[in-house]
Amino acid sequence: MTKEPSARLIEQRLRNRIYEILEILADCDAGVNLVGINGYFNLFDDFLHRPSIESGMSVLSKDERAIVLEIAHLLEEACVAMPDFTKAEFVESGWPRQIAPKATVARMLFLQRGLFSEEFDEAEPGQRFVPSAS
Repeated sequence: MTKEPSARLIEQRLRNRIYEILEILADCDAGVNLVGINGYFNLFDDFLHRPSIESGMSVLSKDERAIVLEIAHLLEEACVAMPDFTKAEFVESGWPRQIAPKATVARMLFLQRGLFSEEFDEAEPGQRFVPSAS
Protein backbone atom coordinates (compact mmCIF):
# COMPACT_ATOMS: atom_id res chain seq x y z
CA MET A 1 0.00 0.00 0.00
CA THR A 2 1.28 3.44 -0.92
CA LYS A 3 1.64 5.99 1.85
CA GLU A 4 -0.19 9.27 1.30
CA PRO A 5 2.13 12.27 0.96
CA SER A 6 2.19 14.65 3.89
CA ALA A 7 0.80 18.17 3.62
CA ARG A 8 4.40 19.39 3.78
CA LEU A 9 5.47 17.20 0.87
CA ILE A 10 2.54 18.43 -1.21
CA GLU A 11 3.57 22.04 -0.50
CA GLN A 12 7.16 21.22 -1.47
CA ARG A 13 5.96 19.79 -4.77
CA LEU A 14 3.76 22.84 -5.39
CA ARG A 15 6.71 25.16 -4.80
CA ASN A 16 8.74 23.16 -7.31
CA ARG A 17 5.90 23.41 -9.86
CA ILE A 18 5.71 27.17 -9.32
CA TYR A 19 9.44 27.33 -10.04
CA GLU A 20 8.94 25.40 -13.30
CA ILE A 21 6.18 27.79 -14.35
CA LEU A 22 8.43 30.74 -13.53
CA GLU A 23 10.87 29.29 -16.07
CA ILE A 24 8.14 29.47 -18.72
CA LEU A 25 7.20 33.03 -17.77
CA ALA A 26 10.87 34.06 -17.77
CA ASP A 27 11.23 32.76 -21.33
CA CYS A 28 9.16 35.72 -22.49
CA ASP A 29 7.60 35.23 -25.93
CA ALA A 30 9.14 31.76 -26.23
CA GLY A 31 7.28 30.75 -23.06
CA VAL A 32 3.98 31.84 -24.59
CA ASN A 33 4.80 29.91 -27.75
CA LEU A 34 5.80 26.82 -25.75
CA VAL A 35 2.59 26.44 -23.74
CA GLY A 36 0.11 28.57 -25.69
CA ILE A 37 -1.91 31.45 -24.38
CA ASN A 38 -4.14 29.32 -22.16
CA GLY A 39 -1.19 27.49 -20.68
CA TYR A 40 0.67 30.73 -20.06
CA PHE A 41 -2.10 32.00 -17.80
CA ASN A 42 -3.66 28.82 -16.50
CA LEU A 43 -0.52 26.93 -15.48
CA PHE A 44 0.37 29.62 -12.96
CA ASP A 45 -3.16 29.77 -11.58
CA ASP A 46 -3.36 25.97 -11.39
CA PHE A 47 -0.54 25.88 -8.85
CA LEU A 48 -1.10 29.20 -7.13
CA HIS A 49 -3.71 28.99 -4.41
CA ARG A 50 -3.77 32.64 -3.39
CA PRO A 51 -5.23 32.18 0.09
CA SER A 52 -2.49 29.65 0.91
CA ILE A 53 0.21 31.91 -0.48
CA GLU A 54 -1.14 35.02 1.21
CA SER A 55 -1.53 33.29 4.57
CA GLY A 56 2.04 32.06 4.48
CA MET A 57 2.49 28.73 2.69
CA SER A 58 5.24 27.25 4.84
CA VAL A 59 7.60 26.27 2.03
CA LEU A 60 7.74 29.78 0.59
CA SER A 61 9.98 32.38 2.14
CA LYS A 62 8.56 35.84 2.76
CA ASP A 63 10.39 37.18 -0.31
CA GLU A 64 9.29 34.26 -2.50
CA ARG A 65 5.70 34.78 -1.42
CA ALA A 66 5.86 38.49 -2.22
CA ILE A 67 7.30 38.05 -5.69
CA VAL A 68 4.91 35.23 -6.60
CA LEU A 69 2.00 37.48 -5.65
CA GLU A 70 3.50 40.33 -7.70
CA ILE A 71 3.65 38.06 -10.75
CA ALA A 72 0.08 36.92 -10.15
CA HIS A 73 -0.93 40.58 -10.08
CA LEU A 74 0.90 41.24 -13.37
CA LEU A 75 -0.87 38.31 -15.01
CA GLU A 76 -4.21 39.62 -13.75
CA GLU A 77 -3.41 43.08 -15.12
CA ALA A 78 -2.59 41.55 -18.50
CA CYS A 79 -5.94 39.75 -18.55
CA VAL A 80 -7.82 42.92 -17.66
CA ALA A 81 -5.93 44.97 -20.24
CA MET A 82 -6.51 42.37 -22.96
CA PRO A 83 -9.66 40.43 -22.08
CA ASP A 84 -10.05 38.75 -25.47
CA PHE A 85 -6.79 38.20 -27.32
CA THR A 86 -4.93 35.71 -29.44
CA LYS A 87 -1.46 34.42 -28.71
CA ALA A 88 0.00 36.68 -31.40
CA GLU A 89 -1.82 39.74 -30.04
CA PHE A 90 -0.62 38.97 -26.53
CA VAL A 91 3.00 38.61 -27.64
CA GLU A 92 2.77 41.81 -29.69
CA SER A 93 1.29 43.67 -26.70
CA GLY A 94 4.57 43.43 -24.81
CA TRP A 95 3.07 41.84 -21.70
CA PRO A 96 5.40 38.82 -21.82
CA ARG A 97 8.36 41.23 -21.92
CA GLN A 98 7.00 42.98 -18.82
CA ILE A 99 6.42 39.74 -16.93
CA ALA A 100 9.66 37.96 -17.89
CA PRO A 101 12.09 40.10 -15.84
CA LYS A 102 10.05 39.64 -12.65
CA ALA A 103 9.83 35.89 -13.32
CA THR A 104 13.60 35.77 -13.84
CA VAL A 105 14.18 37.48 -10.49
CA ALA A 106 11.73 35.06 -8.87
CA ARG A 107 13.56 32.06 -10.33
CA MET A 108 16.86 33.32 -8.96
CA LEU A 109 15.24 33.87 -5.58
CA PHE A 110 13.85 30.33 -5.55
CA LEU A 111 17.24 28.92 -6.54
CA GLN A 112 19.01 30.72 -3.71
CA ARG A 113 17.33 28.20 -1.42
CA GLY A 114 17.13 25.43 -4.00
CA LEU A 115 14.31 23.09 -4.88
CA PHE A 116 12.68 20.77 -2.39
CA SER A 117 12.62 17.00 -2.51
CA GLU A 118 9.66 15.45 -4.25
CA GLU A 119 10.01 12.27 -2.19
CA PHE A 120 10.36 13.26 1.47
CA ASP A 121 9.71 16.15 3.83
CA GLU A 122 12.45 18.73 4.19
CA ALA A 123 12.77 21.63 6.61
CA GLU A 124 14.69 23.49 3.89
CA PRO A 125 15.86 22.28 0.49
CA GLY A 126 18.53 19.65 1.09
CA GLN A 127 17.74 19.36 4.81
CA ARG A 128 15.64 16.31 5.48
CA PHE A 129 12.95 16.95 8.08
CA VAL A 130 13.40 14.86 11.19
CA PRO A 131 10.36 14.91 13.46
CA SER A 132 11.09 15.29 17.14
CA ALA A 133 10.76 12.20 19.29
CA SER A 134 7.59 12.20 21.36
